[in-house]
Amino acid sequence: MNKILSIIFLCICSSFANAAFTLDSTRYIYDEGQQSVSVTINNDSGHKYGGQVWIDNINKNDEQVFFSPSPMVFKLNPKQSQIVRIVNINDDLPKDRESLFWLNVQEIPPAAKGEGSSLSLAINSRVKLIYRPAVLKNGRDDAENSIKIINSGADTYLQNTTPYYFAISEVKVNGKLIALDGDVKDKLGKFAPFSKVSLGKINSSDKISITAFNDYGVATNYNLTRSK
Repeated sequence: MNKILSIIFLCICSSFANAAFTLDSTRYIYDEGQQSVSVTINNDSGHKYGGQVWIDNINKNDEQVFFSPSPMVFKLNPKQSQIVRIVNINDDLPKDRESLFWLNVQEIPPAAKGEGSSLSLAINSRVKLIYRPAVLKNGRDDAENSIKIINSGADTYLQNTTPYYFAISEVKVNGKLIALDGDVKDKLGKFAPFSKVSLGKINSSDKISITAFNDYGVATNYNLTRSK
């Protein structure tokens, strides 16, 4: 039984390492007033694949539909590309801050030929889709510099004082990388506007720096300042 599970695990790891589809970006910014955003999907495999695209609200309880992809379903020949256009169909979104969505691109693998059972994995690539109101268009560059360090009780927090979403991948204290639990990593990976995240107990004299990804997926380091 353990041997079977190990084989399945290796197959899954191999499939993720050799996903057929790749996207032209790790995140997409939808500026208010823009007609659409184009997503280029490449089939890097040697086989014909189907594909399906949809957008999830970050709040799973929100059933409103804000974006529509076209086409939603497609077929893609080996070494070919498909352009999917994302259109905003409902602009009932906050104008004083960004809104975050998940763009999903799922592979539909070809049916296995020949006799016998086979395991086909439908790999789903999920990346960020950020809606940016027009009034925020020109203030995004290096807005991470506005993240503040605050102390509340025994804990130290990172406070996002801006209307932008940030993608923080690392936190260092006095130049040394600190371990973050899963929940903190998740929150910092999509650090919401006007929110704060606890880093636990850190001395008030310690220096804190972060690594964050910008709109283009480029990692940049920032030295943060403490609120007085």
